Amino acid sequence: MNEILSSTVIVRNRFSFRNMLDIHQVVKKVNGTVFLSSKQKVVDASSLPKLVSFLLTIDPQTHLKMIIEGTNIEPHVSQLTKMLGSETPCKKYSRTFIQSSDTF
Repeated sequence: MNEILSSTVIVRNRFSFRNMLDIHQVVKKVNGTVFLSSKQKVVDASSLPKLVSFLLTIDPQTHLKMIIEGTNIEPHVSQLTKMLGSETPCKKYSRTFIQSSDTF
């Protein structure tokens, strides 16, 4: 069964290109889709060029929303939260289970 988790983190520092590549590697391991959102911009993090251009526009102390949809995504949520900024999410993530045939 698929899960949808969302979490809001606060970005501590600007992202180096190495950090962006590391984030992209974790996103590629997720059995699902990862979206990042900030200031009315949303990007699918599996696309490296889109991820890089998005993260270059993020300033420190910005709230960044992470939305992950897939199966067995718990370990990736905590890892991405640490990589994106906060040690812990500033807002608890919500969990929704959906059937593969469900649409929204």
